[in-house]
Amino acid sequence: MTRTGQSMPSFMTEDVYEVEVVSEAKSRQLPDWTLIPGPAVTLVVMLWGIGARPYWGDEADTVSAVSRSVPQLFRLLGHIDAVHGLYYLLLWPVARLAGTGEFATRLPSALAMAAAAAGVTAIARRLASRQAGLCAGLVFAVLPTVTVQGHDARPYAMVTAAAVLASYLLLRAAQDSRRSWFAAYGLSLVLVGYAQLFGLLLVPAHAVTLIGLGRAGRTEGSPRALLRRWLVTVAAAAVTVAPVAALGWVQRAQIAWIPAPGWSDASDLVSTLVAGSVWAAVVIAALAALGGIIAGGTGRAGAGGLQRLPSLRARVATADRSLTWLAVPWLLLPPLVLIAASLLKPVYFSRYLTYCLPAVALLAGAGLASMRWPKRAAALALVLALVAPAQLAMRAPGGGMQMVAQFLSAHRRPGDAIVYPEPSIPPWYLAYPEGFARLRDLSMAETPAAAGRLFGDAVPLPVLKRREESVHRIWIVPVTDGQNPAAYLAAGFKLAHEWKLRGYQPVLLYTKTS
Repeated sequence: MTRTGQSMPSFMTEDVYEVEVVSEAKSRQLPDWTLIPGPAVTLVVMLWGIGARPYWGDEADTVSAVSRSVPQLFRLLGHIDAVHGLYYLLLWPVARLAGTGEFATRLPSALAMAAAAAGVTAIARRLASRQAGLCAGLVFAVLPTVTVQGHDARPYAMVTAAAVLASYLLLRAAQDSRRSWFAAYGLSLVLVGYAQLFGLLLVPAHAVTLIGLGRAGRTEGSPRALLRRWLVTVAAAAVTVAPVAALGWVQRAQIAWIPAPGWSDASDLVSTLVAGSVWAAVVIAALAALGGIIAGGTGRAGAGGLQRLPSLRARVATADRSLTWLAVPWLLLPPLVLIAASLLKPVYFSRYLTYCLPAVALLAGAGLASMRWPKRAAALALVLALVAPAQLAMRAPGGGMQMVAQFLSAHRRPGDAIVYPEPSIPPWYLAYPEGFARLRDLSMAETPAAAGRLFGDAVPLPVLKRREESVHRIWIVPVTDGQNPAAYLAAGFKLAHEWKLRGYQPVLLYTKTS
């Protein structure tokens, strides 16, 4: 009908239909530009200042692991860190080609986060709209914890990318009955499990997603048949992951330090999954809640039209909550299961839940996409402004053992030695050889590679004190509080000077007085 109430002539109707078909065909041929900004911005953010933050303890362990031969690495995994074995094996050739500097070892994590952003964009686009995909990718790019793990030579960025891949393949398997999609989904679960065992807490979340998608009519075929095929796939993946799970259980003592979770962990979890400030958390949580309620309000069935609905109630009533069925279980179930398990055996640590970050981006992106452009741009700018302080703080230069290494390199003299006041030798001489490795190590009995451990073995105290008789200046860098360096020194050594680098990192110099 025309505005005057008269019917449109048939030839005009045919012309309009032909124009729409041609336009749709052209849009399918052209690349979707909304798939590009999310991963591109994420990669830029990850590369920005990637080497500014010094290595911390676990990253030094990574350097220790990848600085040995492959047979020595497998020997290490038989003793400790079998759950990180795949990550070490993937990083090993990178270390051989590019060295063990911060940029080289962290680059795979940066690339993994960019890949995760691409997957987040694709998921939101499939379940909601192109605009939701664009917004979700951009939200993911600016989340502070994404940067933290993208700047970390540890496996948490890799498991995040694997979790996104598994979630995307779950959707494809649910909407396409071909067995190849389930085979690919099963392999992605194996990748998740070998990257991080706790990443498999995504599986119960996927079960809820399948049930929800089935009720929403977004699956192909019988829901029961689909669920049976999913269970078979999960069982096959579990059998494949069983070896690393068994080794992880045998080596469970390595996480014995984790305390029982308390109320303080709740705020830590929010900070990990949302942002680095209270106001940023409030704004992102509000956007995520909006996206969860009216995620389908930007779906393909109503793209453009739904934004013209007269009220929020109308949007809620017409919403297709497929994205909500995926993102909400993904966000909530892994933390809840991990916390519940910690009531029996403490295993909860917020870093282990990094792979839940994409769910936050999906929901917040859908919330942004439900707004008109001026409000959408303003809300995204507000998020960026609120997370900017945390993003800038992560790129503060120097500090930690990097600064200690630079200090030792500048102040050492020929013949100087170093002693580690602890039973084992931390791998700082591998992480920062310019400062630590140039000092004679009196404590070392066996290198980490020779010992098959992440740390080197120290000589007995009597042997150490005999070695100290041949030197005149000994450097000591206490790593933990409560250490008594003097107990590791032979008679005749006195404290000559103590420096406090950046106000907290002590460096001690002892000299022989007789």
